[in-house]
Formats: sequence, C-alpha cells, structure tokens
Amino acid sequence: MPVVTASCPRRDRGGEIVFTGVDPDGELRDCPDCGAEVAVDPDVGEVLHVEAES
Repeated sequence: MPVVTASCPRRDRGGEIVFTGVDPDGELRDCPDCGAEVAVDPDVGEVLHVEAES
C-alpha cells in the first residue's frame, strides 16, 4: 500500500502530513490539519483538497 506525503495549504503551520495505506487507485480522506476532504493520488504522489459545490 502506497504512502503519500503532503502539506496543508489551508493552515499556517509547517510540517508534512503522511497518508499511509493508500489504495493504489487513489482515495478520498479527511485532512488531519483542516478537516476538509482530500483526494489522495499515489500515482503522482499528490494530495488535493476537494472543494464542496454550493
């Protein structure tokens, strides 16, 4: 299971977030820094915050 590291651009705080046991196809998780939903993509090693539609 892949490991993906990222930082949260929504918090003024240093350090990285580590997502372990990520599904090889990617998955949605909650950001431990800001609580928003994030898409974790192990193919590109990227974590993107998901914007809610209004």
